[in-house]
Formats: sequence, structure tokens, C-alpha cells
Amino acid sequence: MSSEKPFWEGKTCEEMANLHVKVTFETGAVVTGITDGSGYIRRSSNGSGVPISPSRRAERFVPFRDIESIELVDDPECERIDDIDDVREGDIFVAKDGNHYPIKYIGDYGLGATFCVSLPYGIRAWLDDSAFSYALRPKPQLPDRDGLWFDKDGALWVARDGKARAICTSKGTWMANGPVDSQLRVFAPFCPAKAVEA
Repeated sequence: MSSEKPFWEGKTCEEMANLHVKVTFETGAVVTGITDGSGYIRRSSNGSGVPISPSRRAERFVPFRDIESIELVDDPECERIDDIDDVREGDIFVAKDGNHYPIKYIGDYGLGATFCVSLPYGIRAWLDDSAFSYALRPKPQLPDRDGLWFDKDGALWVARDGKARAICTSKGTWMANGPVDSQLRVFAPFCPAKAVEA
């Protein structure tokens, strides 16, 4: 039997907000979705949802008794990093208890602590390497098909045959060529430009 605490233990409902979770009920029903600060999984934008905790906001999150398990679901927009030596600043440290912590600094704090992470309320802490399970790295959204794309700064690019070229920026017109999978990462995330009728 595992002695590790569940990732939600000791957290408030507000601290549990905006997590992608999979909830399994004793009946076998499974609900997957994004949590809110009221102890619900959001079902619609108008506020209706599936309750998973009787608590609210600053109260301690406690799952209803008919819930068998609550698991974090990794974001499909993230790459999983299993090798601790490949972790970089900006990755998300996933601890063995399931908690996620954004990595702010990597260094040698001593006594096996390499990662300085952000905790709630603006607190930073060094985590022991033995708590490391894996890391998540947001995947840069790169042009994946021919067409027009906007980069993170709103510059317009044209992608064709696995290459992309900037054709217009807010600071004037300039050109830059590069394979889609390498140099363009610094301009990510990209989003498709939608055609607008005049």
C-alpha cells in the first residue's frame, strides 16, 4: 500500500481550481474535466457542473464519499520528460504525490535539491530530487500544414512544404525562413490565420 498522499490532500477548493482531472466513482462512472474553485468539474460556461467536493472556495477540498479516485490528467499539449537531467526552467515538476509545480530555477541548492519551484501565494521552494516523478514541457504550437499563421506576437507567416516565412509584422515587413521544427520555436505558439470576408 502506498504511503504517498493524494495530490489534493491539504488543498483548498481554490487551490484545486483549473486542474484537468479524471474522477472515478464507486459505481464505475468516470468524469473527466476541469475543476473550478467551488468543488465542481465545470460542465458548461454558465456555471453548471458535477460536484466532487462539498467544500467551497477557501475551505479544504474533500472528495465526496462515493468517489473512488481523483487523478490528474496530463495536458495533451505537453511533452512528458522522464529523465531528470533533461528538465529545463519553464517545465512543470510533477512530484510523486501527483502535485504539479512550475520550475523557476535549476541549480544546486545542496542536499539533492535541484529545482526551485513556485508554490501557492507567491512562495518559492527548493524540491528534493527524490520527489521527482517526471516533468511536463508545454509543446510549442508550430505550423503543421500549409497556409497562413500568426505567431505569439501577431506577426503573419506563410507555411509551405515544411518551411515557414514571416511576411508581415507590426514593426514592418521582413523575411525569415526556417524549417518548421527548429528555429521557429522561439516564435511559438502559432495559430492559424482565419480568412475574413471584406
